[in-house]
Amino acid sequence: MTQIVIFFLILFAALLHAMWNLILKYLPDSLVAMGMMNLLQSIIFIPLIFLFPFPTGVTWYFIFGSVILHNIYFINLGISYNKEDLTVIYPIARGCAPVFVAILSLIFLNEKISLIGTCGILIVSGGLLILTAENYKKKFNLRILKLGIFIASLISIYTLFDAAGIRSTENVFTYIVWIFFLEGWVTIGYVYIKKKHQLFKIKQKEFILISIGSFMSFIAYSIVMWSLKYIPTGYVASLRESSIIMATILGMFFLKEKVSIIRVISAFVFFTGVILIYNS
Repeated sequence: MTQIVIFFLILFAALLHAMWNLILKYLPDSLVAMGMMNLLQSIIFIPLIFLFPFPTGVTWYFIFGSVILHNIYFINLGISYNKEDLTVIYPIARGCAPVFVAILSLIFLNEKISLIGTCGILIVSGGLLILTAENYKKKFNLRILKLGIFIASLISIYTLFDAAGIRSTENVFTYIVWIFFLEGWVTIGYVYIKKKHQLFKIKQKEFILISIGSFMSFIAYSIVMWSLKYIPTGYVASLRESSIIMATILGMFFLKEKVSIIRVISAFVFFTGVILIYNS
């Protein structure tokens, strides 16, 4: 598999990520939708766990660690989508995550990233952080900043777990299928406790959208996890964040959202970083 193919597959995964997040944002209760999305994935992957080798040894530690971290992230994301704070939190979280991932992968995975690649990662992060300038009229909120950093930490640590887990097994699909099989039961359990009544009031149209979003979600992150086997984790983390830029474009067409000059500048800076990563 050539690097250019992997590069474009990650960008495709980012597009799918943007699309399922758009669906999540569109639905009336994002936390309930997130729970159902993850449950459907777990059900779909039940037969698949019998088609690939059983995980062994240290791989289990990475699987359980990743499942716990992913669920904390999913639950926080679902709750945040029901609030307006996400417009500030998400750019901070997604902007900081690639830098955190690059640092952690250097320390714990002994990965080497070139100077041009490092510049690309920093520019990508800078491009995403520019999005927070849209909210300059809002009073600075330390709680939102801390939550953004917390979510960035979750993203970076579960990405590190997945990179190490994928590389700890000979068959990458062994790791992937067990991650998706286990994740949904935790999320739906939390949603059932918190929003049992809303869970059983999902309409047919909403369920169809949730099913489509669930399919996009596991295809997108399967590509991301698979690519961690072949290219540095910091590059993967940076490229997949193009989903935010893609979500802006999709939101303009499907949700009739206005695109500000700040978002245009952010996109330009971001893809400058992507070009540097590609040429590193």
